[in-house]
This record gives sequence, C-alpha cells and structure tokens, in this order.
Amino acid sequence: MHEPILEENPGPGEPNLFRGRFKLGKKLGEGGQGKTYRGFDHETGVPVAIKELGLDFAENWKAIELFEREGRALRNLDHEAIPSYVDAFHIEEDDGTVRFFLVQEFVEGTTFQDLIDRDELITTEAAVDFIDQVLEILEYLHGLNPPVIHRDIKPSNLMLRPDGTVALVDFGAVQVVGPHSLMGSTIVGTSGYVAPEQLAGRTVPASDLYALGATVVHLMTHIHPADLPMERMRLRFEDLIIEAPKALIAFLRGVLEPVVEDRIATVPEARRILSGKGGTYLPVIADTGPPPVLERPVGSSIEVSQQPGQLTVWIPASSRYRAYYWVAALVLLAAMGAVLPLMTSKTMPLLIGAFGAFLLVAKIFISPTRLVIEPDTFAINRHTLNGNRRGWTEDLVDIEIREAGEEKFLLCMPMPAHLVMMEGVYPLHFGFGLTAVERRWVQGVVRHRLTG
Repeated sequence: MHEPILEENPGPGEPNLFRGRFKLGKKLGEGGQGKTYRGFDHETGVPVAIKELGLDFAENWKAIELFEREGRALRNLDHEAIPSYVDAFHIEEDDGTVRFFLVQEFVEGTTFQDLIDRDELITTEAAVDFIDQVLEILEYLHGLNPPVIHRDIKPSNLMLRPDGTVALVDFGAVQVVGPHSLMGSTIVGTSGYVAPEQLAGRTVPASDLYALGATVVHLMTHIHPADLPMERMRLRFEDLIIEAPKALIAFLRGVLEPVVEDRIATVPEARRILSGKGGTYLPVIADTGPPPVLERPVGSSIEVSQQPGQLTVWIPASSRYRAYYWVAALVLLAAMGAVLPLMTSKTMPLLIGAFGAFLLVAKIFISPTRLVIEPDTFAINRHTLNGNRRGWTEDLVDIEIREAGEEKFLLCMPMPAHLVMMEGVYPLHFGFGLTAVERRWVQGVVRHRLTG
C-alpha cells in the first residue's frame, strides 16, 4: 500500500494534506485490516489517529463493510474512554486504487501489550482497578440501544493513559446488535481472547467479558491465553495467580466459562462477583456442585409456566414445614398454658407478643410462593411481613441457592436451605422446603429467563 510522507506537518496550504486538512505522520501500528498513523488535524490544531484500510483488504467487500461499520459506530459513541470520531473518507488514486481512511481522536499513552512486552506484571490491586475501568466501558457499550459489542478486546487494544485511566481503541471488529442482525455472518477477533461462541459467529455481550478475562490473565501471568493449559475447554490459570483474592479468581472463572449459558452474562453480575458479594456465579464455575437443572424433576409439585416474555413459577407450601409449624405452635401453646398461672400482668403481654411474632414470622417458611417475571416488571408473593414485592426486571441480578445454616434468621437461628432472588444488593428469600434438585431446577429456569 502507499506509504505516507513522514516529514514535519506542512502548512494548511500545502498540497499533501488529505482533504486539505489531515497530514499522515509516524506509523503507530499495523493490524489485520490496515495501518494506523499519528496524524495532525490542521482544522482543529490537534493530533489525531488516522487508520488506513490495507489495499489487500480493500479488495474484499466484507473488509470494507467492517471498516465503514467502525466509522459509523464511533460516530455514535460518546464516552471519555473511547476515542471520538473525527472524519472518514476515501481517495481514488491515479492508478484506480481506492484508499479508505478513518480519523479519530489521538489517545496518548501506552498499550497494555507494551507492558507485557516490557515484562511488567500488574499487581492484583492494579488488575481489579483495570477490570473496574473496562467494565465501566463495556457497561456503556452493552447498554446502548441497540447494544454495541467490541469483539476484539485484548492488551493491544487497551491503552493506559498518563493519568492512569484506561481507554479502549480499535473498533474494527465492532458489531451493533440490532433486531435483524445476522449473527453468523462474520467471524472476527484474536486467537486466545475469542470466546467459543464468537468462533461460530454468534457474538453476545458476554463474549466481550470472556475477552476481558483472558486479557487480565495475560497481564497477570504474561502467558498468552492460547498457551495456557485447558481442561474441558476451560482455561486453567489458578495455579499461576495463587495469591489473588478469592473474589478475583471467582470473577475470572465466571467470565472465562466456555459455555456462554454458564458464563457471567452482564456487567452488573461481573461487578457483584468481583466485589465478593455474590460468591460464585454458577456451580459449574466453582467446580463445587452439579450444573443447573433445566428439566422438570419427576414428582415435583412446582408449576412453571413460560410464555413469550413472561415466566411464572408457583411453589406450593411445604407439607413437611407445615407439620413442623403446627407442632411447634402446639408445643408453644401448651408451654404458655403451663406457665400462665405464673405470669404477671407485666410479663403476660410480652409472652403473648412473642408467641404471635413466632406464628407470624414462621409462616414465611410454610407459605406458597408465586414469582412472575415479565419483560419490564416482576412480582413475588412470599407472604412475608412486608407483603408482596414488586420491582423492575432489569434490577434482578441473579438467583442464588443458600444451603442450610448458611444464613441466620433473627441473627441467631440457622435458616434452612432456600432460594434467594437478588434485586440489586437486596436479597428476596423464598423456596423453603424444596429438595436440592428442585432448587437447582428453579434456579436454572429463572437464570435462563434473566440471561436469555
């Protein structure tokens, strides 16, 4: 392809300015779709980055489409960590060839690949800060309507700026997921960082999270993800960063899950795991239990109704817990009758109040539950002290299993095994008295609804 003139920037009246405005300067890098140069914008008086599509690729209409898609995507993005769009144009040479250019904001700093090349390992604290910043960028991209998926997150596309902030560059593989997107049309990305579903051309927002996890492992180990050992298609990295916090390990396991249905699916979920507030995302991630159950267990009395855009789960009251409830109530009533003659006018109201509170609170464990999740709202009827709970579906982060004794009731009494719907950081407890298989089944169908 044509090499640019590398002298000092000419004046705005000189002839070798593209569009009478831009001057190509030093080459910054070269990738699969062309070369990137440092340039100068004489209209604004600031340096810019100028990307030129390689002529070999320009002969491929798909490469031109991706190049134009990058320009359109950048034109519509507005985030301080993403270089802003300046201009896009093409030039027809005398020999009939066409040169395509994309001009964007120049980002000062060094790429994280440069840090790897200089053998600079990052600490766990720096890794967590790096993850937080990249998640903030992905939250913006994936939250757009329609969502924007970068599809090529890797150390060379992430820059550390002089002020310590991270910038995401090179949107040459970007995909805007609209209602009519053809998910299998193009396979792009970089080996080692590409999620398995992306190799099949079925990219989802969780694909960017996989690439982020692979990038973090590379930064912390200086071993390319493609060179890491694998087990059942899962990257094995734990032995290389044994001093990392448990929450960071859980996050990396969660985003590097090869099966997309089992992977951390959204930025809020990723943040919760990274903060240590959510434990692990799925049993298969932690390798501590069987995978979720998606088929109805034989003999279960739970009713699940799935309609377009709506999931309804009806959990009847546990007959076993109802029996415990009435036996405990009768025992307490008999005890009250035995001590009643000894009670005084001051202690009598306290005893009656305590008995009533027990009956009321204990009813939580024997009442049926009806959970309805719709596209915009959800409702759960738990017969608790605060009645029905209604809220926004987008605030539902996950559904978790709590084992017996894992949580305390009234700060001292161990709670039986149950389910917890996480509305942000607020737990909604339900599903007492279910079998282990039923808990995993309800968890599986609810997660499928939330992530599907």
